[in-house]
Amino acid sequence: MGVIASVPAGQAPTVQVVVEAGTVPAGTPYTVTGHASGGYEWPVRAGARTSDGTQAVLGDPICPINTPVTYRATWDGGQAVSAAVRRPWSGYSLLTNITGNGAVDLLWQGDDARETDPRVTLHEVPGRPTPVAVFAPAMGAGTVSLTARTTPSDTAAMLALAARPAAAALFHNPARCWQCRWGTCDVPLVTIMALTSVSHARSPRLDVAERIWTLKGAVISVPEPGVAVPTSTWDDLDAAGLAWAQIPGVAGTWNGFDRVLWQEAGA
Repeated sequence: MGVIASVPAGQAPTVQVVVEAGTVPAGTPYTVTGHASGGYEWPVRAGARTSDGTQAVLGDPICPINTPVTYRATWDGGQAVSAAVRRPWSGYSLLTNITGNGAVDLLWQGDDARETDPRVTLHEVPGRPTPVAVFAPAMGAGTVSLTARTTPSDTAAMLALAARPAAAALFHNPARCWQCRWGTCDVPLVTIMALTSVSHARSPRLDVAERIWTLKGAVISVPEPGVAVPTSTWDDLDAAGLAWAQIPGVAGTWNGFDRVLWQEAGA
C-alpha cells in the first residue's frame, strides 16, 4: 500500500499518480499533493477526496519539468509518499493548456516580469489629509509578462493555444537554467494563467521564420480542480492494437485497467 507515481514515455507527459487500495482508511478525507525542491508544492487535480478503500488513479498535467518530484497523500493521522520521479522535457521552456495538451516549445526571454494586485481602494474624506484605505481579505495573484520566440511548428502550436478559451500552464525549465543548478533561482516552476494579451511579429533572423511573442496573463488557480485528468485515453487503447481478448492479459483487473499506460502497451 502507498502512493505510486509513474511517468509515461514521451515529452512532458501527464504524470500518473496512484493511491493504492487500503492506503487511506475508508471514510477518511485526504489530499494528494506534489512536491519539488525549494518547497514548491501544488495540489493534484481531483486529489481532495474521501477514501472509499479502493485505489485512486489521478493524472497530473501541471507537474514541473526536469526536476525531481514526489507525491504525498495526507490524512488526519497519516501520510504516504511516492518515490521521486522526473517529468522530461528536451526543449527550452514549455507552454501547454491546463490538461497538458498543445505543447509549445518556446525560448522564454526577459526577466520574469510580474505585477502584484494589492486589491486596495482609497477613499478621500473631505477635511482629512489622508485617505481611508480599504483592503480586500486577500491580495490578488497579479499578472505575468514575458517575451518568447518560436519557430514554425511551435508558432502554429502557439497560435492554436492562444485561440483556445482555456487556462494555460507556463513551465520554467531547470535543465536550462544555471541558477536552478546552483539552487539560487526564484522563478516559479509552474505558472497557471489566463492569457489576456498576445501579440507577435517576425524577428530579423534569416535562416528560419522566427516569431517574437509578447504575452501577458493573469495568474489564476487551476479551473475545475475537482475534475480528474486521465493519463490514457480510449484513443491510446485503440492505438495499442490489442484485441479485446488480449486486454485482460495486460490489465488483469479493472483496477489494473485504470493503471495501464495504454500508450506504452502496443502489441
